[in-house]
Parts: sequence; structure tokens; C-alpha cells
Amino acid sequence: MSLKKSLWLALLGGVCLTAGSALAQDSGPLIDLLVKKGIVNDQEAEDLRVALVKDFAANTSAGKLNLSSSLVEFKLSGDLRMRYESNAQVPELATGAAPLVNETSRQRFRFRFNGDVILQKGWNAGFALETGQSNDSANQTFTSAADDYGVYVARAYVGWSPNTNWSFVLGKQKNPFYTTEMRWDADISPQGVSELYKYFIGAKDTFELRAMQHAMEDRAEATPGPAGRDTWMFEQQAVYTHWFAPGNLSSLIVAAGYSAYNQSTITAFVAPNSAPYVGSVRAQNYGTLAGEVNLANVNGAGTAFKIYWDSSYNFTGATRAYKVYNLNPAVFSKGSTAWLAGIGYSYGTGKVQGDYSAKLDYREVGVTAVDPNTNDSDWGFSKTNQKGLKLALTYNVTDFVNFNVTYFDTKIMQEKMTFALGNLNRSHELLVDLVVKF
Repeated sequence: MSLKKSLWLALLGGVCLTAGSALAQDSGPLIDLLVKKGIVNDQEAEDLRVALVKDFAANTSAGKLNLSSSLVEFKLSGDLRMRYESNAQVPELATGAAPLVNETSRQRFRFRFNGDVILQKGWNAGFALETGQSNDSANQTFTSAADDYGVYVARAYVGWSPNTNWSFVLGKQKNPFYTTEMRWDADISPQGVSELYKYFIGAKDTFELRAMQHAMEDRAEATPGPAGRDTWMFEQQAVYTHWFAPGNLSSLIVAAGYSAYNQSTITAFVAPNSAPYVGSVRAQNYGTLAGEVNLANVNGAGTAFKIYWDSSYNFTGATRAYKVYNLNPAVFSKGSTAWLAGIGYSYGTGKVQGDYSAKLDYREVGVTAVDPNTNDSDWGFSKTNQKGLKLALTYNVTDFVNFNVTYFDTKIMQEKMTFALGNLNRSHELLVDLVVKF
């Protein structure tokens, strides 16, 4: 063997060894280059391929992993969050100031593990596991003398995209809608069937139609009337995304939607959110409008300024307030409107060490304006009849570790209301998080 050939083969072996199993599996282009340059002949190249595959299978753990031939990509990810939480709630009384302040200080954690699978012919699937059963929180408080904690299925879905325009998902899935936490808590994974149609306009703009039939609760059909009907929420949304220029990162998003329930009942959640409503789901017919304006590179490369908003109006708010919640119309308004407005500034995308962001929003949420079973569980502890702010600060300690501080401050809108969903006179909450992503 010539010295030149020996050097090339030594280089190939060294690169495969140091670059890891991925390159050892896909060393074909490098071997083809050696053949083209006359360093090795065809038979020597084939022998080399066989030797590399055998070495990979024998000496790497990945070589012992047998994956389905239908698999295109299998991605595993997750995060572990350590949290310090301090909050205070002052309940509203019918007469006079509330004499009681409920305070809580606790140490908590959350673990999440995700699997996302891309299959052939447009199919995909996924799952997620987490440490809490509640639909809007996977947090666990360090307690019970160091007992172990359970793990629950947060997502389990199958999807199909026959082309670039259409996609369908069945199961417990990621929220398909453009929204803020005023209406949909980011921790909730709705369940049912969703459909998405995307139309491409010009170089980058898109117009999307999104819909979902959300299965809220399975009911006993033997029960007569609405209480015997399975509980469904139906939501539709149109989303337009405009980029100011083909090479510009600045954008505008506008999303208009409508959601409504069938005539049914929710008796109880196994692990309810902070302030669920158990009972009739009638008279929830929400018109929604949300969006954002993103201005890129406003203070140098990598910086961005955002203005965002959300709104909700219950067209049947009076029926919800006076016939479902049994509020007194002579004392309380129907509270059908909710709105949110916020601003944000960021440096980087939140994926690189040194990236940071700050967001501040203010919102007012009428007593019937949103569904308390899906809204943010932290802001006002999921109560309606509240107004107040949220401040969120994030800093990337490393590429995979975030340090977050979030503060909430709310107060009551219609005073003297003692109804369970709107009886919070004032609230404060401070969350300090350390999040490790993998």
C-alpha cells in the first residue's frame, strides 16, 4: 500500500472515529471521493464500507437500536424546571374589606419528556409525559416526606399531511391555535380532532384556516337531556401572517376566531385547574381577535420589539351570567368582554447563551368573557372578573439553561361579587424558575 493511500485511509478512519456514529453511517461520499481520486479501487471501497458498518454495529449503542423502516425522524426532547413560588390571595366579601389574606410559599418542580416522530407518506405521531395530572399544570410541590411522584401522559396523537397545504391531527395534541394565555393556558394539550389548511401568498405570506373539535368530557348517554351528551368545544380560526419584505424578519400576524360549546355539562375534572367551572357549558359563544407585530433588528442584529394583543367577547354573556352563574342582573353586569395588550423586547431567539427577553402585558377579563377551564392558571389564579398585569423576564444562562422571573398582579373588576369564579379581591404571585432543556 502506498504512503499516499495509507494517509488517506488513516484520515478517513480518524474522522469517522472522532465525528461519531452519524458520520460512520454516512461515510459514502468520502469513500466515493477516494475512488474518484484513484486512492482506492472499487473493491477496496466496498470492503471499506462493509468494515465501517460492522464496526458501527459492534461498537456503538446506536448500532444496536432497531428502528422501523417507516421512520424518517425520531426526536426526543424535554425539560426539567425548578421553581420557587410565592403568592397571596385576598378573597372578596359582600360587605367591607376582606379580613383574610391567603399566602403560600413553596418549592416545586416539573419534568417533561417529549417524543416527536416523522413517518413516511406524510404521517407523524408524538407523545409527551409530565409530572402532573392537572390539565393546566405539571408542577409538583416538594412535600410528603420525599415520596415519589407520578408521571402522566400529556400528549398522544397521530397526524397526517397529504401535502403542504393540509394537515390533520387526532388525539391529545399541541394547541393548534394562535392565542395568548388569556384564553388558553400554554400547559393545556387539547384532545380531539384538528384540521389545518395553509395557503401560501407570494414569497412568504400565509393564510391559514384552523379548526378543532375538542372532546372535553365523555358523558353517560343513559342520562336524559344535556347531561347525557358528551361535552365538546368547537373552535375555528383564520390566521394571516405577513412579512414586510422577503428578506426581512419583521412580521404581522392577525388571527380571528370563534368558539362554542354544545349543550352539555362538566361534572368534575379528575385533577382540575385553579378555578374550574363544574356544571353547564351552555352560553359560551366566543368571538376572538388576537395578533402581534414583530419588528426585527430594532437595536442591532438579533434584537426584536413586539406588540401583541388578544380579545374575547361572549355573544351569550348575559345568559351565562344570569342563568348559568345565577348572578343578580340588578347588581352585576354580564362581563362579556376580555382584552389583553402587551409589549416585549428580546435579544436573540432564547436558544443561545446570553439571550434575554422581557414582556409586559395588561389585561381585563370579564366574569363570562373566557372559559375558566382553559385560561391561564397563574394570572389571577384562573379567576375571571379580574384586571392586572404580568411581567416576564428570561435569561439564557447557557444554550440549554434558562433563568426566568415572572410576576403577576391582579385586582377585582366588579366589587362585592362572591361568586366562586369572580370572588378574588386582589392577588400577587412571584415565580422564579431555573429550566434545563435537553
